[in-house]
Amino acid sequence: MFLVACNSVEKYRSGIESLTTQWDQTTTSVTEVAEMVSAEQANFQQSLTSMAIAEDAMAKVKEDKKTMVMDAYNALQTSGTSFGAISGEINDFVANWTSKAEEVNMLKEGLANGKLEGDVTTKIAELTNMVTEAGTKVTSWKEQIEAAKTAIAAKQQEYQTVVAEIMPAK
Repeated sequence: MFLVACNSVEKYRSGIESLTTQWDQTTTSVTEVAEMVSAEQANFQQSLTSMAIAEDAMAKVKEDKKTMVMDAYNALQTSGTSFGAISGEINDFVANWTSKAEEVNMLKEGLANGKLEGDVTTKIAELTNMVTEAGTKVTSWKEQIEAAKTAIAAKQQEYQTVVAEIMPAK
């Protein structure tokens, strides 16, 4: 009886070990991209704050020119919201990923204890599909971050051009 139980667990060993390795690697990738977007958001906010024009300097500018400066600043500010959207998507994914990590741990523990429950083959396939999906999402998020950085750089350049043309020289 014991031999049969061990053999039934052993037939899942390579699948569970492979899943566990892939899961851990993908967790690292997801964490890195989450940290990346968080850092980009922080850098953007810091940059945005540093580019704001002091009130006393704005007071010297004619009203129609103030509107041009503020419109350019607001466009720059709005361009940074893409980081928030990416971050929200990552956070939603991470919440689901974290709950599924418990299932991976249950498979690992079941393998170690020699007792697996439920439809192990289906669970391994489901979690492996999630790893694949996560890899696709990480690639997409990295592309979205780069696209956001490019769009922000363009708006930053537009803003700096407007400021250079309108603001009085010191």
